[in-house]
Amino acid sequence: MDSTLEVYEVGTAVVLADDIEAKIVQVAIHAGNWIQYECAWWNGGSRVREWFVSGDFVVAKKAPRMKIGFARETEE
Repeated sequence: MDSTLEVYEVGTAVVLADDIEAKIVQVAIHAGNWIQYECAWWNGGSRVREWFVSGDFVVAKKAPRMKIGFARETEE
């Protein structure tokens, strides 16, 4: 069984609530193909990192999603 997901690449610039500019630094794929993005940004002298779903941010520049695929072998 093969399946494909589309995700934003690490390094993609995004805008969070309150016009906070951040970058995707990590992508997590959970059961059920649920995707989370860890975003990082500077708040004064501190670097902040938090997890979001794609509906929580806007991509700063047109950034296509990359396709990743998985192959799963099943026993017959």
